[in-house]
Amino acid sequence: MDPETNETPVLPAPVILDQMDAYIYQVAIFRAALELQVWAKVAAGEDTVDRIAASQHWDPLGTRMLLDDLCALKLLAKEGERYRLPPEAEYYLLPDKPTYMGRYLLSDFGWEGNGQLAEAIRTGKRPIGYDATTVELADTWIGVYSRSWAAPETYLGRCDEMWRTLGIQGRDGLRVLDVACGPAPRSLALARAHPGVRVTLLDWEKILTVAGKVAADLGVKTQITLLLGDLWKVPYGSNLYDVIYLGNITHFFSPEQNTRLFRKVHKALVPGGTLVVNAIRRECPDPSGPALWFYAISEGGAPYEFQEYKDMLERAGYSDIVDMNTQSIKATKRQYRANARGGPTTRCS
Repeated sequence: MDPETNETPVLPAPVILDQMDAYIYQVAIFRAALELQVWAKVAAGEDTVDRIAASQHWDPLGTRMLLDDLCALKLLAKEGERYRLPPEAEYYLLPDKPTYMGRYLLSDFGWEGNGQLAEAIRTGKRPIGYDATTVELADTWIGVYSRSWAAPETYLGRCDEMWRTLGIQGRDGLRVLDVACGPAPRSLALARAHPGVRVTLLDWEKILTVAGKVAADLGVKTQITLLLGDLWKVPYGSNLYDVIYLGNITHFFSPEQNTRLFRKVHKALVPGGTLVVNAIRRECPDPSGPALWFYAISEGGAPYEFQEYKDMLERAGYSDIVDMNTQSIKATKRQYRANARGGPTTRCS
């Protein structure tokens, strides 16, 4: 009670803290189940507490509590004494399925270096846990984008809308480079929109194998060229592409790295060509992908605001830099024209 007002203060309910406390327990349960490969064992017929505990030599009480907690999380279902997999677990939590996400999810448990995040913030030393920009993480990224490449049709409408918003249409001879393409739903959507579009996909070997499968599934394999390698090491060429797409990669790099990448892309674009940058932006915080995640898993990454991107792009030589929708940014390589009096060429913004 406040002695001055003689009133009992109203305490706010710790709703957010209670939710976070629940998440801490849920994550620990989920991690244990992934490490124990519970779903694979249930799918193989070890679908009761007695069967799985006897087969794996687990503690029966701990086994029962784990399986029941997974039911509460809707990651298992139970009928009588028998457990079964719900559809989400069937698709994403069985290691022999191409859509398996367990490897990626297990790696994500260590994103903050198992307790090293505070020290990283104190010292600025990073990445911690793992570096998401290295080829060793290829299998992890395949898991991250499992839905995109396993069911690309579900994403095409959204991808078509992005190109319409950008004012980019498929046409005969349109040449597109998708850097660090992943399953490449956006560039492949542009290829499917017009048979004259030619798309070059650049990524690590394992990921290009997946992207090639997606292209075949969408019926555009003959329009695709695969460019194997690291985005920093592979030459892009000069004046080759009408459109270059950087999708969800620039937030893993520092401003200096991004400026260098933008210059490399600038050289590969034809005059008047378009660079599209699609990235997590600081103007739109995403609780499911917090800014500190990019900080922790890369040497120099962070979400940036539009003005920061504009500064980087201008330093790299671009003009007509437009924020399309707080995620996509469109920039143009300046065109050059001959001086009417026969003098040196001049820039056209």
